[in-house]
Amino acid sequence: MLFDEVIDKRYSERKYSSKEPSDESIEKLLEAARKAPIANGQYDKCRLTVVKDKNLMEDFVKEYQEKTGKSKNPLYAAPVFIIFSSSKDTSARFEDAGCVIEHICLKATEMGLGSCYIRGSVNALGKDAAYIKNLNLDEGFYPVSGVIVGYPDGESSAREHNIKTNYIN
Repeated sequence: MLFDEVIDKRYSERKYSSKEPSDESIEKLLEAARKAPIANGQYDKCRLTVVKDKNLMEDFVKEYQEKTGKSKNPLYAAPVFIIFSSSKDTSARFEDAGCVIEHICLKATEMGLGSCYIRGSVNALGKDAAYIKNLNLDEGFYPVSGVIVGYPDGESSAREHNIKTNYIN
C-alpha cells in the first residue's frame, strides 16, 4: 500500500472483533515502532509492553472506571494493548510516545488492522496505578500512552478532517 493510501485510510477504530492479531503481526507493529524518532536518540529511556492478557486489561478498565466514575471501556474491548513507557521526566516523553504510537497506527492500517491512540485513560490513572506493577517495567519507567490494536468489527472508514492553516509569505 502506498503511503498516501495508508494515511487516507487511517482512523481511530473503537469497535473490534474477537480475532487476535498474530504474534508475527504484532512483531511487525513493534518493528515500525522501533523506527520512530525519539528525542535525543534516547531509545534506552523508552519501553514498549504488549498486553494481550485479558485479566490485566480488565483490571486497567476497572481501575479507570473506579477512578473516573465513567462507565465506558477506554480500551474498547480490543485484543491488544501496547503501552509506551518512559523514564524521562520532560515533555519529550509525550512527544516520543506520539511518534512511536503513530508509527504503530500507520503500520496497523497498512496491515488491515484497526488502532486507536490511548492517552487520556493512561494519564488519568497516573504513575501510582495498580495495573503498573503487572507490566514488569524497569525501575523509574512509567506508562505515558498506549495504542490498542485489533481487527475492526464491521466497516469503518476514515473521516475528513480540517485543520485551519495560516500561510505566511
